Amino acid sequence: SSYDKKENGLIEGQPVSFHYWAIDEGKFIGEFQLRTEFTEKVLNDIGSIGYAVRVSEWGKGYGTKILRLGLEIAKEKGMEKVLLNINERNVASIRLCEKFGGVFRDKIKTEENEILKRKERQKLSFENM
Repeated sequence: SSYDKKENGLIEGQPVSFHYWAIDEGKFIGEFQLRTEFTEKVLNDIGSIGYAVRVSEWGKGYGTKILRLGLEIAKEKGMEKVLLNINERNVASIRLCEKFGGVFRDKIKTEENEILKRKERQKLSFENM
């Protein structure tokens, strides 16, 4: 599967990555992605951690649970630090990152996202969580 290829670093141009789904009582709540290599794309765009919560589940504490478990997974995989690059308008995610000890690293200018057809003017980068 494509997930097996990602986990084994077999997709050219993509860092080794692991993908997890958050399920509660059989209902899809969100997802977590961990990239264990600090490639140029990880450092300057996607970060080593990505997570999302379904809009219908916002405000219920799932983001906290997903990120907490994700940070535990990162430690289990031997990562001493992680990097989250967060859209500057995503205040909830920025606060959650800071709650877990994230330290502001830098502002990153980003290009237009061809897939989502939107521009993210810049992202805030946090590390050492």
